[in-house]
Amino acid sequence: MSRRASVAVAKRNESVVQRIQTLKAEHPFWGYRRMWAHLRFVDGPQINKKRVLRLMRQHGLLVKANPRLKATRTPGRSKPRPTAPNQWWGIDMTKVMVEPLG
Repeated sequence: MSRRASVAVAKRNESVVQRIQTLKAEHPFWGYRRMWAHLRFVDGPQINKKRVLRLMRQHGLLVKANPRLKATRTPGRSKPRPTAPNQWWGIDMTKVMVEPLG
């Protein structure tokens, strides 16, 4: 059993959706975080980030996610391998002492 939003909340949501749609027309690549920041800090009304996300999701205004592609090596440039012992050395520095700073 779910609760229905009151008429006042529905009217406020509708005004927020209209504002989001006008901003979305101006800035089509803004996601809900940037949209929330603009609504919160430029337009002024107190609005929750989760509310902006919910309204944008309900009205199909979210930007499609761009999956990060994993960087792969090209076949011609494989990882170099040493051909003999003690040919290559590597270090992992964790601390560097700087005299004036202690």
